[in-house]
Amino acid sequence: MKSQLPNNDSLSQFIVDNSIVNTGQLLFDCIPGLLFFVKDANRHFVYINQELADFMGLDSKQEIIGRPDSDFFAEDIEQSYAVDDKRVIEEGHVVKNKVELITTSQRLIQWHITNKVPLYSKSGHVCGLAGVTRKFEGNTSALHHSALSRAIEYIAAHYPNEIKLIDMAKECGLSLSAFERHFKKSFHLTPIQYLNRYRIQQACSALSQSDEPISAIAMDCGFYDQSHFTRSFLRILHTTPAAYRKRYT
Repeated sequence: MKSQLPNNDSLSQFIVDNSIVNTGQLLFDCIPGLLFFVKDANRHFVYINQELADFMGLDSKQEIIGRPDSDFFAEDIEQSYAVDDKRVIEEGHVVKNKVELITTSQRLIQWHITNKVPLYSKSGHVCGLAGVTRKFEGNTSALHHSALSRAIEYIAAHYPNEIKLIDMAKECGLSLSAFERHFKKSFHLTPIQYLNRYRIQQACSALSQSDEPISAIAMDCGFYDQSHFTRSFLRILHTTPAAYRKRYT
């Protein structure tokens, strides 16, 4: 894609005028809690800061260079990143303060606020993107449609029990189809995917912080039995509950 460079961008002009080769990226290693990354036009990582390397459980920042998101994240999460990345690279779109789910090195999910901007070459083409993300400290419902916030609260209150889509839709005052459509648009996950990840997140906490039997944790977190729990755990985290407990306790 070719586009005009941002007008009145004094920083870009300063960098060009002075042929600066180090644009201050090392500063991003000095900001606690801020995850910084740069990708090329093929969505392969060019750079990440140390905070992101630690967050992802990497031994070195160099491990990720030249590799795509799909090497590190579950398919459904990676696909949500891809949608935004492609808009930035193909359309020059700027992502501002988007609330999304991020997978930690402990395979937990956390709410983060992400910003992404296109990077332009001298010829005016988008040659990649830069992004920052940080943990969202606060009520996610403040940044989403108030009706959907009731579904999030409903899941948090009732995840140990059976939850049906129609129950969540009624809680939000929406038809089933409208609820599913708006939820997927807002959270980039289906309601069931979010529910399963929420249950797995609670299970991860219990596995790493208690000696409770895995079968009991499965039931406490809303799974039918240990077999169902193990299958879901494997599908989302690509490891078993027993292996996870051994690694993180």
